[in-house]
Amino acid sequence: MDKTFKCITRSGREFDVEYGENDNIMVALYDHFNGEPWGSCGGSAVCATCHIEIVKGLPDSEITENEMYLLEYAPEYKEGSSRLGCQVDLRGIPTNTLVVKVSHID
Repeated sequence: MDKTFKCITRSGREFDVEYGENDNIMVALYDHFNGEPWGSCGGSAVCATCHIEIVKGLPDSEITENEMYLLEYAPEYKEGSSRLGCQVDLRGIPTNTLVVKVSHID
């Protein structure tokens, strides 16, 4: 893994997260945090525990009706920038072009 994106926590801490070409945001953060507290549903888009806000570099991927339904009930939901990390594919995203905020991590 030699690509990274920036992650910002609710306390403002910033760090780089490594990702592989076939990862999604949830997988990259799951690996970074050694499994906690990511992906209670295993990435099947039914729980919203991988909710993130895309601050910069919004990937070209459509939000499904199911993802939108979950996001609307997620804490810290922000229209236009909230996504489920498990639904955002990192394939083709250049390194250091994406910034995400994770509001349930200090």
